[in-house]
Amino acid sequence: MEAEDVSKSEDRAKDPGSKNEGQPDVVQPDFPHGEQFQGLTTLWEKVEKKFLEYQQLDHRSPDERQRSLLSLLPLFLKAWEHSVGIICFPSLQKLAEEVSNQLAQEIQKVLVGKPAEQARAAAGQLLRWKGDTDQDGYLLLKSVFVLTGTDSETLGRVAESGLPALLLQCLYLFFVFPMEKDEFFENDLQVQRVFVQMLLNICSESQGLEGLLSGNELQSLVIATTCLREHSCSFWKEPTFCVLRAISKAQNLSIIQYLQAMDCVKISLQNLSRLTDSLLAPELGEAMSLILGFVKDSYSVSSALLMEFENAEGYPLLLKVLLRYDALTQSEVDPHLDELLRLVVWLTTCGRSELKVFDSVTYPQLEGFKFHNEASGAIIKNLQAFQVLQNVFHKARDSILCTQILLAIRTMWDWNARNFFLLEWTLQPISQFVEIIFLKPAQVQVQFFQLVEALVFELHYVPHEILGKVQRLIKESPEPLCTLVALQSVLRIAGADPLFTDIFRDSGLLGLLLAQLRKQAKILRKSGNKESSLGIQDPERELTCVMLKTVVALLKGSVRNAVVLKDHGMVPFIKIFLDDEWYRGASLSILEQLSVINAEEYMSIIVGALCSSTQGELHLKLDLLKSLLRILETPKGRAAFRVSSGFNGLLSLLADLEGSLQEPPLQMWGPVSHSQTLDLVLHTLCAVSAALHRDPVNSDFFRRNGLFEKLTEDLCLLGCFGAIEEEGASLNSWDNTKARPFSDLLSLAFSSASPFPPKIQSCLQILSFLDSMASGTLHLCRDLKEPLGVGQEAPVDAQKGEAISDSQGNFEQWPDMEDRMDEGDAVIMHPGILCIMVRLLPRLYHEDHPQLSKEIQCSMASHIQSLVKSEKNRQVMCEAGMLRTLMTSCHQALTTSSSFLHSGLIRIFEKLASQAIEPDVLRQFLGLGIPPPPSAVMKIPNSSRVHGGDSGCSGSQAVAPVTAEGPAGAARDASPCLAVAQAHRPSGLFQSSTTALQTALSLISMTSPRNLQPHRAALAPSFVEFDMSMEGYGCLFIPTLSTVMGTSTEYSVSGGIGTGAARSFPPPGGLTFSCWFLISRHGRVTEGHPLRFLTLVRHLARTEQPFVCFSVSLCPEDLSLVVSTEEKEFQPLDVMEPEDVSEPSAGRQLRVRCGQLLACGQWHHLAVVVTKEIKRNCTISTYLDGQVIGSAKMLYIQALPGPFLSMDPSSFVDVYGYIATPQVWKQKSSLIWRLGPTYLFEEAISVETLEVINKLGPRYCSNFQAVHVQGEGTGTEGAPLVAEERVSFGLHVASSSTTSAVDIRNTYNEVDSRLIAKEMNISSRDNAMPVFLLRNCASHLSGSLRTIGAVAVGQLGVRVFHSSPAASSLDFIGGPSILLGLISLARDDHTMYAAVKVLQLVLTSNVMCDRLMQHICGYQILAFLLRKNTSLLNHRVFQLILSIAGTAELGFGSSAITNVGVFQHILCDFELWMNTVDNLELSLFSHLVEILQSPREGPRNAEVAHQAQLIPKLIFLFNEPGLTPSKITTITAILHCQLRGHFNIQDLLRVAVFVVYTLKPSSVDERQICMDEDLGYSVPAGSQTSGKTIWLRNQLLELLFSVISSSQLHLSSE
Repeated sequence: MEAEDVSKSEDRAKDPGSKNEGQPDVVQPDFPHGEQFQGLTTLWEKVEKKFLEYQQLDHRSPDERQRSLLSLLPLFLKAWEHSVGIICFPSLQKLAEEVSNQLAQEIQKVLVGKPAEQARAAAGQLLRWKGDTDQDGYLLLKSVFVLTGTDSETLGRVAESGLPALLLQCLYLFFVFPMEKDEFFENDLQVQRVFVQMLLNICSESQGLEGLLSGNELQSLVIATTCLREHSCSFWKEPTFCVLRAISKAQNLSIIQYLQAMDCVKISLQNLSRLTDSLLAPELGEAMSLILGFVKDSYSVSSALLMEFENAEGYPLLLKVLLRYDALTQSEVDPHLDELLRLVVWLTTCGRSELKVFDSVTYPQLEGFKFHNEASGAIIKNLQAFQVLQNVFHKARDSILCTQILLAIRTMWDWNARNFFLLEWTLQPISQFVEIIFLKPAQVQVQFFQLVEALVFELHYVPHEILGKVQRLIKESPEPLCTLVALQSVLRIAGADPLFTDIFRDSGLLGLLLAQLRKQAKILRKSGNKESSLGIQDPERELTCVMLKTVVALLKGSVRNAVVLKDHGMVPFIKIFLDDEWYRGASLSILEQLSVINAEEYMSIIVGALCSSTQGELHLKLDLLKSLLRILETPKGRAAFRVSSGFNGLLSLLADLEGSLQEPPLQMWGPVSHSQTLDLVLHTLCAVSAALHRDPVNSDFFRRNGLFEKLTEDLCLLGCFGAIEEEGASLNSWDNTKARPFSDLLSLAFSSASPFPPKIQSCLQILSFLDSMASGTLHLCRDLKEPLGVGQEAPVDAQKGEAISDSQGNFEQWPDMEDRMDEGDAVIMHPGILCIMVRLLPRLYHEDHPQLSKEIQCSMASHIQSLVKSEKNRQVMCEAGMLRTLMTSCHQALTTSSSFLHSGLIRIFEKLASQAIEPDVLRQFLGLGIPPPPSAVMKIPNSSRVHGGDSGCSGSQAVAPVTAEGPAGAARDASPCLAVAQAHRPSGLFQSSTTALQTALSLISMTSPRNLQPHRAALAPSFVEFDMSMEGYGCLFIPTLSTVMGTSTEYSVSGGIGTGAARSFPPPGGLTFSCWFLISRHGRVTEGHPLRFLTLVRHLARTEQPFVCFSVSLCPEDLSLVVSTEEKEFQPLDVMEPEDVSEPSAGRQLRVRCGQLLACGQWHHLAVVVTKEIKRNCTISTYLDGQVIGSAKMLYIQALPGPFLSMDPSSFVDVYGYIATPQVWKQKSSLIWRLGPTYLFEEAISVETLEVINKLGPRYCSNFQAVHVQGEGTGTEGAPLVAEERVSFGLHVASSSTTSAVDIRNTYNEVDSRLIAKEMNISSRDNAMPVFLLRNCASHLSGSLRTIGAVAVGQLGVRVFHSSPAASSLDFIGGPSILLGLISLARDDHTMYAAVKVLQLVLTSNVMCDRLMQHICGYQILAFLLRKNTSLLNHRVFQLILSIAGTAELGFGSSAITNVGVFQHILCDFELWMNTVDNLELSLFSHLVEILQSPREGPRNAEVAHQAQLIPKLIFLFNEPGLTPSKITTITAILHCQLRGHFNIQDLLRVAVFVVYTLKPSSVDERQICMDEDLGYSVPAGSQTSGKTIWLRNQLLELLFSVISSSQLHLSSE
């Protein structure tokens, strides 16, 4: 308590604002502020008045003056207390002089002539507070205390009185001579505070300090602190030390000289040396701290005391004092020890000059290391002082003392990094400490190695010698726990920088650890791998574990170290550690590092361990799978996984889980919970997903080997999925509007309080895994509790979305998952997984939970339907064979119209079939619900009408729109209707009209055009899609377009295909580039990524730089078509100079704006015609959709690439091409576009030929060698549009295949194989990477060598789609026969309309169907079928017939007859239309008048009508008895238009003959016939007895006259 008060007083001595603190509480007056101020003023005035009175007593006796002064002091103290320490007293110095003199006299009275003990008692009695009586000494003491705290002048008056020396003498007496009683009261504490604070105030001024030196009191007091410590007064110990420290900190030269003259330091050290063994360590430490305090505080003024300390053997004594602490049992650091060590650390900086050492840095060093010579902090100058610390650490065993020594060393390093080097290159403390550190306590060992680590982590220095000794310590291992701590430190250091992997290898540490691990592995193998609990501390096991982790750190990023480990034959021993859970993590990390040099070996170990693990070793399997996931992040790891039968291993792992999710589970799975099993399933599927992720080789391998089907089987064996329902099972209806969203069901399945039964919960969780796997995100999910739900994506960081990383930093991270949304829908990365979900759909039914099962099935079907909402996803699923999967796995639901899944699955089927469907799958779909034919039917000979059995159709509840032509969708009947047996016909069995209606509606949905095209053939072609948002590149590479040979060049350097000579380049007769393209999404202008239609590149052998010589592109800035013949270096975008994108050379570029002519989502035809002219000139014309958009004269492609004007006779020029963006121009963009059929001709194509090519449409995929001009019959032979030898290449997806580099080499040639492999960055002998090859469809034509075709380059930026929609697939299974069969089944007008609508859709979009109709006389059969069902014909059906004929094409307005068969056999079959209910013949006649009167299409239509025998058929109508005059007038108008539109003598004669036929016999007088009475409707118009005949004849005569007299008719021409 005393020490606390004194220390507070010491602090207050430094703070002038708190001089009155530490005194008894001051009672403030209870009056307002104004009155308080007035009262204080009055009080000080009284003090001043009384002091003046005192001064006037000079002539009085000393006793009277003393009493007057003592009476004044209470009033003075009262005023001081009430004024809160502010003294308003003018005569303050005089008062101070009087009071201090009086106190000095009083002290001298009690001290003079008395023995020390009596003097001590008398002084104490004088100054003690005694209550209300006899307190003169205390009043004087307190008054002087107050006065010493005012100002320096007042303090000087006090010092002049000699009072400081007397006070110091009193302090000596109080400290040296203790009181007889041991108890002290509050009054004593109060006196002590005032006394000490007054001394501290005196020490704060130099005048006061000078007063302390008047006698030998200071010497006595200093020496007294170091001797007779057991007899000193404990009550005054802390105050004494406090005063002495204040004197020391004053740094007064007089004090220093006094102490030196009095040999205070020397005598004190001698005293302490005698008491070293007897005093307690804290007392020794406190005394030594006091002495060193004087030395330290004086050093800045004079080094005399330091010299005295050193000469008096201070350092050995200091060592003894510190070592005394080693014998103590300390629970915490003693404050005196802490203070003493701080002083010793300070002593190390005291010296005359800096130490001189040589630079002894051993290299190599870390990159950030710098040896600084400049002094940026305190520098070690006193090695003697540091040796004290060093020797203490050597000899001490106490953990606290050793720890404090290490902290002191660390403090020196913090001052200046040079201190470490100064010490280590002289005394080598750390190196010596390593040798003895195993003798120290564990806490000290940890602290020491942290000090070593600080050299690396903070000083960036590699202490080679120290690390060598640490390694020796590890090798000798004198103490296992110390070895463990040392190795843990080495582990942390090894991970600091890759440099340490080389240092520790070269030093032999890696070999040492491997030898120890081999020994431990052998012990572990002999002990049978008995695992101990992870919670039990086992130093030996922990040491082995740290060894393994250290080896991991040394292998990380170091191939050389991995080779060392492999050369040591450690792989079999590392495998032993896998079985122990203690060592498994580090062992797997070692194997992962080894995978860098031999991924196949790693995969064989992991896959082998997975397959050989037992059913109960779930933790082992999970750890292996997690390690496998980390390696599968690298392409090399994924390739090794495939080669090492990794997929089979994972699927066998799933197969081993058979029955593990049953309820109740099998006996062998009893101890394993469902969550553990599902966790294993999750990680297994994660590994499969990671192995397939963006790896085309693995994806192709997985698909080709039927592993998707195998995965389905293994999942079904888990036990949570139900059995497939039998065909005849009764299915209760389910209102799918009640089904919850699939995402909500999955969320509930993963909630902690899941409401689902265990089996259903397991099913939903597995479906969630599969759904995430299909979207390509499952491998990013490593936790069963938080899977990636439906529609969720992996966590990404904006565009740098970083996937979950692992601790192995040397493996690449997963690529960014950006741009994963296509038109708002999730991208399907693995369509085969979605097919697995479809296969599992029927197995989601559980008999014990029927309603919940149906809800889940409906919800999942809706989810799958939402996934195929976008066109891209439909195409992807078609390529994956989902339609076939639907037919095989969900056959019962598709067949049974009453099934609750029927409508949803039909919708999915229709969506996909509108994109592509295989003919046999379409055949199965149309055959759904047809009962097995009787044996009689099966015996029908093959010569009967083929495809008849396939024309049966299933019912459909599809809700696809039927377009705007009529509300046929309202006629859908959802009630089931089984097929009824019809009478046997050669065409096969038929179904009921209701079933035909449903099938027709499905076909309408499948065949309706998804987009409007300017062509009647609206079916989308097969295409290659280039998506620049995924990787920024993707192209078709066309190798060896031409090889320009030198005169002595060997023929073998040329690639290509064919038997002719090398193809010349540039073509001497010009060239034409033709392609069909569709822009799905334009790139942003800021991205600057052009749409590159064609880029031709040339390379001269034995030169480095290839050159672009011809390019056609679409500029994104203004949507301009750019055609260039300028030679530019073919190099990366970041290498191209700024001038490369400047204005092109004159006459080298054509730029045509065509943005307004381009529509997103629509197929366009582009043609660039280059016509070679004289010299080096040419004319370039560009055509879009058959219309010229720009033309210009330009310079033709120069003869040789770049700046070369000639070439060596043995050299050659290789010409190759790119369509879209090659990898060298990689640049991410939002551009997405599709390429259809593409051609390059080596001649300038005429405009007429381009018009024909444009009319053929994007689905034409041949060589233009036998083109049928529209309107010609199928029997005529087609004429070639382009000469065979002029076709350089033709590319279309219909003529394509997936091959490999080796197959290309074996099938074609090695040159092309090498070029393709180089472009795809694979080996030319690679047989695993699938290479998509678009074969050159002109390769079989005669002529010079041609390119073999084009290969797709780009894993993610290129997508291929083989378009085969239902409208074209029908051609292969009966085509129009099936459609005519649907019409024959119609029994109501709705069915009739739907059936004719299907025919209309197919005929208007598929040219082949029209030819098949002509081939089988289909139009005649259609007329027959319609004639049989005239009652079902109405205006809607009539409009469909007109649409088929082309005279009422919806949306385009053309009235030209495009389908002659329909016009001839149906529209011109007037008997068919005369008997309809709605009098459709009137509409027909009016329509014929309109199309024949058309100013543009009329003559062409009249010519077609002549071929269809329109006039004879119309004339025969005159014999109809019900022909009204209005109809006759209309027919006459038709005849008039026909004869004028296409005049023909034979047609004219036919009309004339009929006129003659109407003449009456000579016996009849026509003038006697009443015209009005005889115009009966029941009499035929041609009757010889009817008056109508005369009227008809007159009409026809007027017709003939009008035709013959027409100015447009020239009879001579006929």
